[in-house]
Amino acid sequence: MIERKITHLRLASMQRCSMRASIEPPKHVFLFRLYFYFPIETYLERAYIKYHFYYNLPYFSILQRAFALKTVYVDGKFLPWDKAMIPVDDLAVLRGYAVCDVIRTIGGSPYCLDAHVDRLWSSITKIGLTPIWTKEEIKEIVFKVLEKNPQMDEANIRILVTGGSSPDFFSPADNPRLIVLVTDIPALPAHWYTKGVKVITFVQQRALPDAKATNYIPAVLALKKAKAQGAVEALYMTPDKMVLEGTTSNLFALIEDTLVTPGKGVLKGITRKTVLTLGKKLFPVSEQDLPLDTLLSASELFITGTNKGIVPVVQVDDHIIGTGMPGHGTKALMSAMADQRGGACN
Repeated sequence: MIERKITHLRLASMQRCSMRASIEPPKHVFLFRLYFYFPIETYLERAYIKYHFYYNLPYFSILQRAFALKTVYVDGKFLPWDKAMIPVDDLAVLRGYAVCDVIRTIGGSPYCLDAHVDRLWSSITKIGLTPIWTKEEIKEIVFKVLEKNPQMDEANIRILVTGGSSPDFFSPADNPRLIVLVTDIPALPAHWYTKGVKVITFVQQRALPDAKATNYIPAVLALKKAKAQGAVEALYMTPDKMVLEGTTSNLFALIEDTLVTPGKGVLKGITRKTVLTLGKKLFPVSEQDLPLDTLLSASELFITGTNKGIVPVVQVDDHIIGTGMPGHGTKALMSAMADQRGGACN
């Protein structure tokens, strides 16, 4: 609609070249004046109609993109962000019964899309839902959502599958909903990677570690406690002090030159899988139980995640790890990961 008007206006303006020469452009263009009274598309269109002969199309397109609402896929429809909604009787709302996955783009393309969709599929079946889409259909929807959000050069793609509406407000009725949205990739502090971070331990275990469920109440509470202690992550730990994983990350330790990560009771991340593949080229690798005492004796620690990449850990609770600075092994893996992210997914 707006492109057709712009084309028409440009043609019309060519017929009024002599008129333009005698008109002095206004010193101030009230392009944003009273913008809150109109939908942004409507106001930009009106503004361009009024002042079209002072502006070229590329500049206008930048403004249009900057204020565009994100498009979300919800249950078969592509909707503006502020119109996207699900019914209140959905089990995701009533019972927290849903699964999710997060994919980041690199160079505008979803990184490790196949691996993420495979894990989403596994999560769906692990919580007892029956998928009503094929994996290829989900991937196609992901690409369509990206196409409908051209204002985002890089993004996090968040996929949710809910339990759907329930007649008794408890039992799934084989009508899950699919939601796909894009959000900004958070900018993490550079000093996390150059100086390392502090984490804390928190007694907690996932109910279904193989399923990426949306029940993040324990994670929210754990992170709140971590932040209060100046830490960036909380490591889940069993009552008998076996350390498992972070709230949104996997855990690795270098112990006597062996790369160790817990192999049971954890959500096995996509970045974790990549690090294991890269790590095998540099160290012996072991997936095993990780007691707290063993963890604290490690020469190096780091956590991994889709957005985090590899983050060195230099302090656990009040205990300093190794030299208190990111170690050589961690730095080598960070470098290998940076090279890997420019290529194919492992």
